[in-house]
Amino acid sequence: MRRRVEKLFSACFQVRRAVQSDARHRVDAYWAAAHERAAGPAAVRQRLGLSKKGLEQAAQAHLDAAPHLLRWCSKALGLHLADTVWEPTRRHLWPDKADKRFGKPKVTSWWEFRRIPGRARSHTTTKKWETFRLHGTLAATRQAMTADGWRHHQPIPTPGPADPETAWWTYDGPLQVVMTGVGDATIVLPVRLPRAPSGQAHLDHHLADPSVWHNVDLVRHRDPGQPGGWAYEAHLLCLVDPYVSDSTTQRRGSAAATTAGRRAGGDVNVSNVTIASHHNGTDLEITTIERTAEEREREQRRGVKERRRQKTLDRSRRNTNPDQYHRSARQEKAAKRRADAGLPPKRHSPAGPRKIRSDGKPERAYRRDRLSRSYGSGRGAAANDARAAAIARRQTAGLVAGGLVATHGTDLTVEHGSIAAWARQWGKALHAFTPGLLVAALQREVAAVRPDAQVRRAGTRRTAMSQHCLCGHRANKPLSQRTHRCAACGLAGGRDAVSAVLASCVNMADPDDPATATVDYRLARRLAADEHTRRALEHTILGVQERPAANRRTRPDGRVASTDTPDPTPAVGEGTRPPAAPAGSAPPTGTVPTTTPTQTAPADVAGTRSTTNPNAPPDRTPVRAGLRDIS
Repeated sequence: MRRRVEKLFSACFQVRRAVQSDARHRVDAYWAAAHERAAGPAAVRQRLGLSKKGLEQAAQAHLDAAPHLLRWCSKALGLHLADTVWEPTRRHLWPDKADKRFGKPKVTSWWEFRRIPGRARSHTTTKKWETFRLHGTLAATRQAMTADGWRHHQPIPTPGPADPETAWWTYDGPLQVVMTGVGDATIVLPVRLPRAPSGQAHLDHHLADPSVWHNVDLVRHRDPGQPGGWAYEAHLLCLVDPYVSDSTTQRRGSAAATTAGRRAGGDVNVSNVTIASHHNGTDLEITTIERTAEEREREQRRGVKERRRQKTLDRSRRNTNPDQYHRSARQEKAAKRRADAGLPPKRHSPAGPRKIRSDGKPERAYRRDRLSRSYGSGRGAAANDARAAAIARRQTAGLVAGGLVATHGTDLTVEHGSIAAWARQWGKALHAFTPGLLVAALQREVAAVRPDAQVRRAGTRRTAMSQHCLCGHRANKPLSQRTHRCAACGLAGGRDAVSAVLASCVNMADPDDPATATVDYRLARRLAADEHTRRALEHTILGVQERPAANRRTRPDGRVASTDTPDPTPAVGEGTRPPAAPAGSAPPTGTVPTTTPTQTAPADVAGTRSTTNPNAPPDRTPVRAGLRDIS
C-alpha cells in the first residue's frame, strides 16, 4: 500500500510539474505581447489559455498524452492540481491591494511537492466523493483499539469490508481513507488517531458527525524513521466551527469581562516584546516577553547540532561527487609531494570550492549530483527537526498570546514596523525570537475574544514613541541605549516599557491606516503624574540591567524579592493564578508550571513573562514566570 501511495505522488508530481511549465511559458508569452496586450489584455489571456479553465484543460491534455499516468492519477486529481498552479499564476498577473505582484510561477522540485489536494465531497448527492473519501465511524475505531493504561493501540492492519469495490458505502468499521481506481485496485489507508486523553474532545468535535466531512487531502513530510523517508498524513476539512476547549472559552470570556476599558500598547523589537496597559490613566501593568539565558543556551546547542549535520551532509556530497570540487591548497601540495616522490595519487574528499563556469554558475547543477542514502536520511532528519520546531513555535506563540490578552485586553496598539527589514539586519536573532509570529498570534487571539476588535498598527514617522517621553519631550536615543531618562520631567524607565506605555495612548483616525496615528499626550501626562506609574517604570530599568537574568520577582514597593519565596504566579492562558510550587516539586494538575531557579526555562518564541504592577492586589503580585515547554 505504501508503494501505491508513492506511485500516486510520483504521477501527481509529473502532472503538476507539466502544468507549472505550461503556466510559466504562457506568462512569458503574455508579457512579451506588449502591443497586443495594450489593445486588450483579456483577449491575450484567452488566446494563451491563461486562465483557470485553460490550465485545467492543459492538465487534461497531459493526462491524455500520457495514459500511463492515468494508472495512478485520476483526471479529477489532475484538474485539482491545475487549480493549485493557477493560484500563484493569478497572483502574478493581478497586483494585490498594495499594488505588488508575486513572482512568476515556478517549476518546483520533487522535494517541495508535499500535498495532493482532494476534491470536495458532494453534500447534495449521496455516495459521491470524487477523489479521496473517508469511511467508517469514530466509535468503531475506538472499539478496535486496545487499552494499555491511558494509551490505546490500534490493530495493524485495520480490517476492511469483505467486498471493497461495492461495500464501502455501507462500511461502519474503523476509519479508513479510500481511493478507488488507482493502479487497477483500491488504496486503503488506515487512520491512526491521537491516543492521549487530552485530544479525545477534539476528535469528537470533528469526527463524530460524518455529515460535516468535506474533503480529504493527502500530505507527506520528511521522516527518516519511516520506510522511504516520508510519512503520510490525511488532512480532513470539516464544515464546522473550529474546536475550542472549555478552558479556552472560559478564559476568553473572563478576559472580555475583566479587561473591559483597558488600553494596551506594545513595543516589538528583535529580542523582546513589551506590552503595557492601563485603565484610563491608572492601574498601569507592564509585561515583558523575552528569552532567558537557558533558552539562549538551548538555541546555541541546537545551532551547533545543525552546523555539525550540515558539515556531515557537505562531506557526503563531496565524497559522492569528487569530480565537481577542487582540491584545497594543502591537498594540492600533498599531491605534488607524492607525485615528486613517485607515489601513486591518494584518494580523498576534495576540500576546495565547487567547480564553476565563467558566468559563476556551477559546472553541473546541484540537482544532478549523486547522493548517498546517508545524505537522504540526514536531510530528512534536518527537515523533520525544522518542522517540529516550527510547530512548537506556533503553539507556544498561541499560548503566550492567550496570557497577554487575558492580562491586557483586546484594545491593543503596536508599532508598524517591517519584519523583513529586521530580518535583513538581524536575521539569526530575529529567527530565534520570532516576534512576527507572536504578533500574528496576538491578532488571532484578539479576534477570538472580540470579533469586532483588531490589533492596530501605529506608524512611527509621526509618533516616534521610542524617542519621546510621556510628557511629550523628545530626546533622540540610539539603539544601544536601552534606558530612558527624561531631562524635562525626570521620568526614568526602560526604553521598551516607555514606548509601550506611549503606544497605549495612541489614537487613530483610521484603524487601517498606520499614518493616521497620533499620541494623546494629555493621557500620557496623566500617567506620568501618577506615582505608581513612575515606580513601575523604574522597575523596568532594573530588568534591563539584569537581563538576561531570569526569575526576578519585584515587590510593589520596588524591592527585589527573594527567588526562594513562592510568590503567587500568574498561569499564562488560565483565568486563575495558582501559587508557585517550591523548587523540585511537581506543579498542581491543570496549571502551568512556573520557573524556579532549579528548573529549565521553556522553549522558543517567548520564554519569560515579567509583569510589573505596583497597584496589584495581593493575588496579582508581579512576578517573572516561565511558560510551559511544549516542544
